[in-house]
Amino acid sequence: MEKQHNILSIILVLFVLCNELLITEGNDKIIDNVAYFQGSSSKSQISGSKGKVITYNSNDGSRDFTAFYNGTFVTEKDGVYLLVLGAQIGGPRRNGKGQVDIWMRQDGANVPDSNGIQSVDHGSTSVFVYSVAFQASANYKFEVVYSGHADEECTRLGLIATQPEKEPLVPSVIFTIIQLSHGTNTIPYAVLFSSKTHLDSSDPEVIILDGVIAANKIDTTTDDESGAIKYSKAGVYFLLANTEVGSAEGTHASGEIHLWMRRNGKDIPNSNSIQTIRNGSAAIVISQVAIKLEANDKIQMMFSTTNKKLGAIVSTPEKEPRVLSILFSTFQLLHEEKPIPYAQLSSSETQWGCITPKTVKLDNNDGLECIKNDNGILEFEESGTYFMMAAAQCGSDKEDGIGDVHLWMKLNGKDIANSNTIQTVNKDTSVLVSQVAIVIKAGDKIEIAFSTDMTNGTAGLVASKPHKESAVPSIIVSVFKSSYVKHS
Repeated sequence: MEKQHNILSIILVLFVLCNELLITEGNDKIIDNVAYFQGSSSKSQISGSKGKVITYNSNDGSRDFTAFYNGTFVTEKDGVYLLVLGAQIGGPRRNGKGQVDIWMRQDGANVPDSNGIQSVDHGSTSVFVYSVAFQASANYKFEVVYSGHADEECTRLGLIATQPEKEPLVPSVIFTIIQLSHGTNTIPYAVLFSSKTHLDSSDPEVIILDGVIAANKIDTTTDDESGAIKYSKAGVYFLLANTEVGSAEGTHASGEIHLWMRRNGKDIPNSNSIQTIRNGSAAIVISQVAIKLEANDKIQMMFSTTNKKLGAIVSTPEKEPRVLSILFSTFQLLHEEKPIPYAQLSSSETQWGCITPKTVKLDNNDGLECIKNDNGILEFEESGTYFMMAAAQCGSDKEDGIGDVHLWMKLNGKDIANSNTIQTVNKDTSVLVSQVAIVIKAGDKIEIAFSTDMTNGTAGLVASKPHKESAVPSIIVSVFKSSYVKHS
């Protein structure tokens, strides 16, 4: 009898441990230990030049994370987190011109060097992407703040929500927060920046990262010549760069800026993106890659321009934090002794859109583990909490198109609510991002959809091959399962 009791006790303990570890499935739900929050707002948010907290009104998925409707976020568990915010900026009637600034506050105080700027032109809307990896303790409290600076009186700028026909809502903001690790310094990660303006680069040049916000088990010592980050441990890593691009102070230059990454002195294939600058406009350009690295591999952030007065720009707005020229976050994806599920995908073909939605084709498997890609239909082999980001290179045929490109995601053939984003095309090219943190079951399928709404010409997702640079895909998609494991 005592032996049976001991066996039952062991079974009970094993049952509890299994529920506490990674994945349990039942009642059509998946429960794991990853803290995350996916939220959005169906309401437009308009502000003047004084900073205002960005709020949400729809919890689209969360676990072990506190989010208040007033825009205050509180972590419940310690660890390294990734924050990606997509703000749909513009004017309420698309008649505004000026800029929107976005930065972070912690415990009511502005976080130094956390600001970004993106321009708004007449009739346009775009997604302002704000991202950073950060180490947080339990009860770490933060907010994301924005300000609108219109060039003309009687107009206002902010975050704009819209409801297209037969598509998901375009929220004024999409919040994505996902836990990457438990405890303090349990994964290799780093957050680096450049405090200098980088200009005049018709040939590829390195953006030197001269500042460190956080670093663990990654060599962040860079020199003025190579500007390389050295990875001491082999594994799968995620690299995410926010680059503030524009024209030199006091100029109103126009042209294009190209941004991509190099590994050990060679361009990473299909990592390039392009941003048009017009009359001194400003924008945040996102560059991201999930990649397998070997010990002692070195990564560099590269750029080139078509005008010597364009580049990565530092500025100091009045009564706001400084704007860095680049903020670079990187971290390792750990999965005990098993391969980490991840995908780095892209398309080398231009894909023209129309008012009827199309599925985005993904013909390049730049990195793949435990995820299948059937030319844009992703099938997941392992359950868990995943992060997914799609960055589309929007442009027009013959560079004369005027209209909007829409981008969103589908799960098992159905639109993912509140995942839609819009980029205006006006005879130019820009990067449009949609991102999500989502709980996935083994066998689930995700695809990316897009449509266009044009007043002139044809637009879509445009691929190109610049001289002496990495190819510019029509879209870059990065997916990974959170590497969070609770340590006792």
